[in-house]
Amino acid sequence: MARGAGNDPADEAAARYARLRADDADDAARATLRGWRDADPAHASAWRKIERADAAIDALRDNPAFAALRDAALRRPPSPARRWMPFAAAAAIAGTIGLGATALLIAPRPAPHPGAAAPATRLATGIGELRTVRLADGTRVTLDAASVALVYPRGTTRRVDLVAGRALFAVARDPAHPFVVASGASSVTALGTHFAVEHRADEMVVALTEGSVRVQTPAGARVLAPGQVLRARGAVIALAANGAAAATDWQRGRLTFSAVPLAAVAAQLARYDARRIVIRDPALAAHPFSGSLRTRDGAPALVAALEAYGVARVSARDADWIELAPR
Repeated sequence: MARGAGNDPADEAAARYARLRADDADDAARATLRGWRDADPAHASAWRKIERADAAIDALRDNPAFAALRDAALRRPPSPARRWMPFAAAAAIAGTIGLGATALLIAPRPAPHPGAAAPATRLATGIGELRTVRLADGTRVTLDAASVALVYPRGTTRRVDLVAGRALFAVARDPAHPFVVASGASSVTALGTHFAVEHRADEMVVALTEGSVRVQTPAGARVLAPGQVLRARGAVIALAANGAAAATDWQRGRLTFSAVPLAAVAAQLARYDARRIVIRDPALAAHPFSGSLRTRDGAPALVAALEAYGVARVSARDADWIELAPR
Protein backbone atom coordinates (compact mmCIF):
# COMPACT_ATOMS: atom_id res chain seq x y z
CA MET A 1 0.00 0.00 0.00
CA ALA A 2 1.23 3.46 -0.83
CA ARG A 3 2.17 5.63 2.13
CA GLY A 4 2.78 9.35 2.24
CA ALA A 5 5.51 11.13 4.10
CA GLY A 6 3.18 11.83 7.02
CA ASN A 7 -0.42 12.20 7.98
CA ASP A 8 -1.07 15.14 5.66
CA PRO A 9 -3.75 14.14 3.09
CA ALA A 10 -1.95 16.06 0.31
CA ASP A 11 1.26 14.08 0.89
CA GLU A 12 -0.68 10.81 1.03
CA ALA A 13 -2.59 11.66 -2.15
CA ALA A 14 0.67 12.52 -3.90
CA ALA A 15 2.23 9.19 -2.93
CA ARG A 16 -0.83 7.26 -4.09
CA TYR A 17 -0.93 9.18 -7.36
CA ALA A 18 2.69 8.25 -8.04
CA ARG A 19 1.96 4.62 -7.15
CA LEU A 20 -0.88 4.44 -9.67
CA ARG A 21 1.34 5.87 -12.42
CA ALA A 22 4.01 3.21 -11.83
CA ASP A 23 4.45 0.44 -14.40
CA ASP A 24 3.34 -2.28 -11.97
CA ALA A 25 0.16 -0.54 -10.77
CA ASP A 26 -2.77 -2.96 -10.75
CA ASP A 27 -6.48 -3.10 -9.97
CA ALA A 28 -5.74 -3.87 -6.31
CA ALA A 29 -3.87 -0.56 -6.01
CA ARG A 30 -6.82 1.28 -7.56
CA ALA A 31 -9.25 -0.42 -5.18
CA THR A 32 -7.04 0.54 -2.23
CA LEU A 33 -7.02 4.13 -3.44
CA ARG A 34 -10.80 4.17 -3.62
CA GLY A 35 -11.07 2.92 -0.04
CA TRP A 36 -8.62 5.54 1.21
CA ARG A 37 -10.26 8.34 -0.77
CA ASP A 38 -13.78 7.54 0.46
CA ALA A 39 -12.74 7.05 4.08
CA ASP A 40 -12.39 10.77 4.80
CA PRO A 41 -13.66 13.93 3.08
CA ALA A 42 -10.17 15.43 3.50
CA HIS A 43 -8.77 12.53 1.48
CA ALA A 44 -11.36 13.09 -1.26
CA SER A 45 -10.52 16.81 -1.37
CA ALA A 46 -6.78 16.10 -1.65
CA TRP A 47 -7.37 13.62 -4.46
CA ARG A 48 -9.50 16.11 -6.38
CA LYS A 49 -6.60 18.57 -6.22
CA ILE A 50 -4.33 15.86 -7.62
CA GLU A 51 -6.73 15.36 -10.53
CA ARG A 52 -6.85 19.09 -11.21
CA ALA A 53 -3.05 19.17 -11.16
CA ASP A 54 -2.93 16.34 -13.69
CA ALA A 55 -5.27 18.24 -15.99
CA ALA A 56 -3.15 21.38 -15.59
CA ILE A 57 0.00 19.48 -16.52
CA ASP A 58 -1.71 18.12 -19.65
CA ALA A 59 -2.70 21.65 -20.64
CA LEU A 60 0.83 22.91 -20.04
CA ARG A 61 2.33 20.08 -22.08
CA ASP A 62 0.40 21.33 -25.12
CA ASN A 63 1.33 24.98 -24.55
CA PRO A 64 3.64 26.16 -27.39
CA ALA A 65 5.60 28.50 -25.12
CA PHE A 66 6.36 25.74 -22.65
CA ALA A 67 7.26 23.36 -25.48
CA ALA A 68 9.72 25.94 -26.83
CA LEU A 69 11.38 26.25 -23.42
CA ARG A 70 11.60 22.48 -23.11
CA ASP A 71 13.10 22.05 -26.57
CA ALA A 72 15.63 24.82 -25.96
CA ALA A 73 16.69 23.15 -22.71
CA LEU A 74 17.12 19.79 -24.43
CA ARG A 75 19.44 21.29 -27.05
CA ARG A 76 21.95 22.43 -24.41
CA PRO A 77 23.57 20.72 -21.41
CA PRO A 78 21.72 22.13 -18.40
CA SER A 79 23.54 24.50 -16.10
CA PRO A 80 22.96 24.03 -12.35
CA ALA A 81 20.44 26.89 -12.43
CA ARG A 82 18.56 25.66 -15.51
CA ARG A 83 18.47 22.10 -14.21
CA TRP A 84 15.75 23.13 -11.77
CA MET A 85 13.54 24.99 -14.29
CA PRO A 86 11.13 22.07 -14.94
CA PHE A 87 10.72 21.56 -11.20
CA ALA A 88 10.08 25.26 -10.68
CA ALA A 89 7.44 25.19 -13.42
CA ALA A 90 5.75 22.21 -11.77
CA ALA A 91 5.82 23.92 -8.40
CA ALA A 92 4.30 27.05 -9.91
CA ILE A 93 1.39 25.03 -11.28
CA ALA A 94 0.96 23.31 -7.95
CA GLY A 95 0.89 26.61 -6.12
CA THR A 96 -1.73 27.97 -8.47
CA ILE A 97 -4.14 25.14 -7.75
CA GLY A 98 -3.30 24.77 -4.08
CA LEU A 99 -1.43 21.47 -4.17
CA GLY A 100 1.98 20.53 -2.78
CA ALA A 101 4.53 20.05 -5.57
CA THR A 102 5.42 16.51 -4.49
CA ALA A 103 2.85 14.83 -6.74
CA LEU A 104 4.03 16.68 -9.81
CA LEU A 105 7.66 15.79 -9.31
CA ILE A 106 7.45 12.08 -8.57
CA ALA A 107 4.78 10.91 -11.03
CA PRO A 108 6.41 9.23 -14.07
CA ARG A 109 4.96 9.31 -17.57
CA PRO A 110 3.57 6.02 -18.90
CA ALA A 111 6.15 3.69 -20.42
CA PRO A 112 5.81 2.62 -24.07
CA HIS A 113 3.92 -0.59 -24.75
CA PRO A 114 6.31 -3.51 -25.36
CA GLY A 115 7.22 -3.66 -29.02
CA ALA A 116 6.00 -0.16 -29.81
CA ALA A 117 8.27 1.90 -32.02
CA ALA A 118 7.36 5.15 -30.27
CA PRO A 119 5.81 6.20 -26.96
CA ALA A 120 2.05 6.09 -26.58
CA THR A 121 -0.04 9.21 -26.92
CA ARG A 122 -1.85 9.95 -23.68
CA LEU A 123 -5.45 11.16 -23.87
CA ALA A 124 -7.03 12.44 -20.67
CA THR A 125 -10.06 14.35 -19.44
CA GLY A 126 -10.70 16.17 -16.20
CA ILE A 127 -13.76 16.36 -13.97
CA GLY A 128 -16.83 17.16 -16.07
CA GLU A 129 -14.88 17.17 -19.36
CA LEU A 130 -15.93 15.21 -22.46
CA ARG A 131 -13.39 14.91 -25.29
CA THR A 132 -13.55 13.44 -28.80
CA VAL A 133 -10.35 12.68 -30.70
CA ARG A 134 -9.92 11.37 -34.24
CA LEU A 135 -7.00 8.95 -34.44
CA ALA A 136 -4.63 8.70 -37.40
CA ASP A 137 -6.61 5.78 -38.88
CA GLY A 138 -9.90 7.70 -38.76
CA THR A 139 -11.21 6.05 -35.59
CA ARG A 140 -13.10 8.41 -33.26
CA VAL A 141 -12.51 8.06 -29.53
CA THR A 142 -14.83 9.86 -27.12
CA LEU A 143 -13.51 9.97 -23.57
CA ASP A 144 -15.93 10.42 -20.71
CA ALA A 145 -15.03 12.71 -17.83
CA ALA A 146 -12.11 11.71 -15.55
CA SER A 147 -10.75 9.17 -18.02
CA VAL A 148 -7.29 8.26 -19.32
CA ALA A 149 -6.34 6.27 -22.44
CA LEU A 150 -3.02 5.46 -24.09
CA VAL A 151 -2.95 5.25 -27.90
CA TYR A 152 -0.04 3.22 -29.32
CA PRO A 153 1.51 3.59 -32.78
CA ARG A 154 -0.01 1.19 -35.31
CA GLY A 155 1.79 -2.08 -35.83
CA THR A 156 0.13 -5.34 -36.79
CA THR A 157 -2.74 -4.17 -34.58
CA ARG A 158 -4.16 -0.81 -33.56
CA ARG A 159 -4.07 -0.68 -29.77
CA VAL A 160 -5.52 1.54 -27.07
CA ASP A 161 -5.11 0.95 -23.34
CA LEU A 162 -7.97 2.32 -21.26
CA VAL A 163 -6.21 3.16 -18.01
CA ALA A 164 -9.11 4.79 -16.16
CA GLY A 165 -12.71 5.82 -16.79
CA ARG A 166 -14.54 4.98 -19.98
CA ALA A 167 -14.54 5.68 -23.69
CA LEU A 168 -16.68 5.20 -26.76
CA PHE A 169 -15.01 3.94 -29.94
CA ALA A 170 -16.24 4.40 -33.53
CA VAL A 171 -13.68 2.19 -35.25
CA ALA A 172 -12.53 2.81 -38.82
CA ARG A 173 -12.58 -0.38 -40.86
CA ASP A 174 -9.18 -1.91 -41.53
CA PRO A 175 -9.37 -5.74 -41.55
CA ALA A 176 -5.59 -6.01 -41.92
CA HIS A 177 -5.05 -4.21 -38.60
CA PRO A 178 -7.48 -5.32 -35.86
CA PHE A 179 -8.44 -2.64 -33.33
CA VAL A 180 -7.78 -3.71 -29.74
CA VAL A 181 -8.82 -1.95 -26.54
CA ALA A 182 -7.14 -3.31 -23.40
CA SER A 183 -8.54 -2.79 -19.91
CA GLY A 184 -6.71 -4.47 -17.05
CA ALA A 185 -6.39 -8.18 -17.81
CA SER A 186 -9.10 -8.09 -20.47
CA SER A 187 -9.32 -6.82 -24.05
CA VAL A 188 -11.84 -6.06 -26.79
CA THR A 189 -11.07 -6.70 -30.48
CA ALA A 190 -13.05 -5.20 -33.37
CA LEU A 191 -12.63 -4.68 -37.11
CA GLY A 192 -15.24 -1.96 -37.66
CA THR A 193 -17.85 -1.19 -35.05
CA HIS A 194 -19.16 1.13 -32.32
CA PHE A 195 -18.69 0.12 -28.69
CA ALA A 196 -17.91 1.53 -25.25
CA VAL A 197 -15.47 0.23 -22.64
CA GLU A 198 -15.39 1.17 -18.98
CA HIS A 199 -12.42 0.43 -16.72
CA ARG A 200 -13.32 0.02 -13.05
CA ALA A 201 -11.20 -0.99 -10.09
CA ASP A 202 -12.71 -4.49 -10.00
CA GLU A 203 -14.30 -5.04 -13.41
CA MET A 204 -14.51 -4.13 -17.08
CA VAL A 205 -17.79 -3.23 -18.81
CA VAL A 206 -18.26 -3.46 -22.59
CA ALA A 207 -21.38 -2.13 -24.32
CA LEU A 208 -21.82 -2.82 -28.06
CA THR A 209 -24.06 -0.49 -30.06
CA GLU A 210 -23.13 -1.52 -33.62
CA GLY A 211 -21.20 -4.33 -35.33
CA SER A 212 -19.48 -7.14 -33.48
CA VAL A 213 -16.62 -7.41 -31.00
CA ARG A 214 -14.72 -10.23 -29.34
CA VAL A 215 -14.07 -9.76 -25.63
CA GLN A 216 -11.17 -11.72 -24.12
CA THR A 217 -11.14 -12.04 -20.31
CA PRO A 218 -9.34 -14.29 -17.80
CA ALA A 219 -12.59 -16.28 -17.67
CA GLY A 220 -12.69 -16.86 -21.43
CA ALA A 221 -13.86 -15.15 -24.62
CA ARG A 222 -17.28 -13.90 -25.74
CA VAL A 223 -18.51 -12.46 -29.03
CA LEU A 224 -21.09 -9.70 -28.51
CA ALA A 225 -24.07 -8.74 -30.66
CA PRO A 226 -25.46 -5.20 -30.92
CA GLY A 227 -27.25 -4.07 -27.76
CA GLN A 228 -25.43 -6.47 -25.44
CA VAL A 229 -23.50 -5.43 -22.34
CA LEU A 230 -20.74 -7.61 -20.85
CA ARG A 231 -19.34 -7.25 -17.35
CA ALA A 232 -16.14 -9.11 -16.49
CA ARG A 233 -15.04 -9.32 -12.86
CA GLY A 234 -12.23 -11.75 -12.11
CA ALA A 235 -13.36 -15.20 -13.23
CA VAL A 236 -17.01 -14.15 -13.57
CA ILE A 237 -18.67 -12.92 -16.79
CA ALA A 238 -22.20 -11.47 -16.86
CA LEU A 239 -23.87 -10.85 -20.21
CA ALA A 240 -27.05 -8.78 -20.63
CA ALA A 241 -29.08 -9.08 -23.82
CA ASN A 242 -29.71 -5.34 -23.98
CA GLY A 243 -28.75 -2.17 -22.18
CA ALA A 244 -26.02 -0.82 -24.45
CA ALA A 245 -27.98 2.36 -25.18
CA ALA A 246 -28.37 3.14 -21.48
CA ALA A 247 -24.71 2.28 -20.84
CA THR A 248 -23.61 4.90 -23.37
CA ASP A 249 -26.05 7.65 -22.32
CA TRP A 250 -23.14 9.56 -20.76
CA GLN A 251 -22.10 10.80 -24.23
CA ARG A 252 -25.50 12.54 -24.40
CA GLY A 253 -25.14 14.09 -20.96
CA ARG A 254 -27.25 11.59 -19.01
CA LEU A 255 -26.64 8.69 -16.66
CA THR A 256 -29.22 5.91 -16.43
CA PHE A 257 -29.30 3.57 -13.44
CA SER A 258 -31.32 0.43 -12.76
CA ALA A 259 -31.15 -0.83 -9.17
CA VAL A 260 -27.56 0.37 -8.80
CA PRO A 261 -26.16 0.72 -5.23
CA LEU A 262 -25.99 4.35 -4.11
CA ALA A 263 -22.24 4.07 -3.52
CA ALA A 264 -21.76 3.16 -7.19
CA VAL A 265 -24.08 5.97 -8.29
CA ALA A 266 -22.07 8.46 -6.22
CA ALA A 267 -18.84 7.17 -7.79
CA GLN A 268 -20.26 7.72 -11.28
CA LEU A 269 -21.39 11.27 -10.45
CA ALA A 270 -17.91 12.08 -9.12
CA ARG A 271 -16.70 12.15 -12.74
CA TYR A 272 -18.71 15.29 -13.38
CA ASP A 273 -18.74 17.22 -10.11
CA ALA A 274 -15.73 18.04 -7.94
CA ARG A 275 -18.05 18.08 -4.93
CA ARG A 276 -18.21 14.42 -3.90
CA ILE A 277 -21.05 12.53 -2.26
CA VAL A 278 -19.77 10.61 0.77
CA ILE A 279 -21.81 7.69 2.18
CA ARG A 280 -20.38 6.00 5.28
CA ASP A 281 -23.38 3.90 6.31
CA PRO A 282 -23.06 0.44 4.65
CA ALA A 283 -26.81 -0.11 4.34
CA LEU A 284 -27.36 3.28 2.70
CA ALA A 285 -24.36 2.73 0.41
CA ALA A 286 -25.96 -0.54 -0.77
CA HIS A 287 -29.44 0.96 -1.20
CA PRO A 288 -30.53 0.45 -4.85
CA PHE A 289 -31.24 3.48 -6.98
CA SER A 290 -33.08 3.56 -10.31
CA GLY A 291 -33.51 6.64 -12.44
CA SER A 292 -31.94 9.02 -14.93
CA LEU A 293 -29.74 11.95 -13.95
CA ARG A 294 -28.05 14.65 -16.00
CA THR A 295 -24.27 14.64 -15.79
CA ARG A 296 -24.17 18.43 -15.43
CA ASP A 297 -26.07 18.63 -12.13
CA GLY A 298 -26.58 15.00 -11.21
CA ALA A 299 -25.07 15.14 -7.72
CA PRO A 300 -27.37 17.83 -6.27
CA ALA A 301 -30.34 16.26 -8.10
CA LEU A 302 -29.61 12.88 -6.49
CA VAL A 303 -29.28 14.41 -3.03
CA ALA A 304 -32.56 16.29 -3.47
CA ALA A 305 -34.37 13.14 -4.65
CA LEU A 306 -33.08 11.03 -1.76
CA GLU A 307 -34.17 13.68 0.73
CA ALA A 308 -37.57 14.10 -0.92
CA TYR A 309 -38.28 10.36 -0.77
CA GLY A 310 -37.03 10.02 2.80
CA VAL A 311 -34.18 7.70 1.87
CA ALA A 312 -31.31 9.86 3.16
CA ARG A 313 -30.47 13.21 4.69
CA VAL A 314 -27.48 15.53 4.46
CA SER A 315 -25.52 15.09 7.68
CA ALA A 316 -22.58 17.38 6.80
CA ARG A 317 -21.22 19.34 3.87
CA ASP A 318 -18.52 21.75 2.76
CA ALA A 319 -17.19 23.07 -0.54
CA ASP A 320 -15.69 19.69 -1.52
CA TRP A 321 -18.15 17.07 -0.27
CA ILE A 322 -21.69 16.26 0.84
CA GLU A 323 -22.15 13.51 3.43
CA LEU A 324 -25.35 11.50 3.38
CA ALA A 325 -26.77 9.51 6.30
CA PRO A 326 -29.91 7.35 6.64
CA ARG A 327 -33.16 9.03 7.61
